[in-house]
Amino acid sequence: MGNSKRMDYQNNSVRLYTSQNTIVIERLKETKRYVVKSKFIQDKYGEVAPVFSQAYSWYHHHARSLVPPPEDAESAIWTFTDIKYLDNHEDAVLMELSVPIDNVIFFRMSDWNKVLNLQFLGSEIEIKQYKDKLKKFNIAYEGDVFNTSFYPVLKRELLTSWEKLFQYDEWIKRTKELPFEDIQGGIWEIKASWVHSLIE
Repeated sequence: MGNSKRMDYQNNSVRLYTSQNTIVIERLKETKRYVVKSKFIQDKYGEVAPVFSQAYSWYHHHARSLVPPPEDAESAIWTFTDIKYLDNHEDAVLMELSVPIDNVIFFRMSDWNKVLNLQFLGSEIEIKQYKDKLKKFNIAYEGDVFNTSFYPVLKRELLTSWEKLFQYDEWIKRTKELPFEDIQGGIWEIKASWVHSLIE
């Protein structure tokens, strides 16, 4: 793939970065691992949590076929191959992880943002064709296709398009190269043994 670059990979592990609440650090000290519970999503996003929950639920259902989650992992943990994409908010700790590559699911941040916003995922031509269909039904907001039962065919097309989220995972794992800068890694847990360093 065009302008790919080698990822930071050695000893079957990849270097990843994540921004986590200080509570996560405490949990890692106490139990040596951390997983996300659904309640965390509700607490973090408040009123808009239902929208995120839909996308997170879809991700959990489909990503589990690539990397099976532990039984107690109710949602994914987001990491990045490049530290510049981290959200360094107040009360957050930036963590540098060394994660076994088989525990990671790779995808583009820009693609995941489309899923989060309940948007169609595809090439420019595919997106235009889908939007043309929406216009025929006078649908101004793509999310209405997902949130109502009036457009089952369009909803099926939308959900099928989201499966492209994982289109780079196998290639990245095989070549150890990153086809785009904005590559995220979804992991189901953080083990204390994976923490390489905490970044101030």
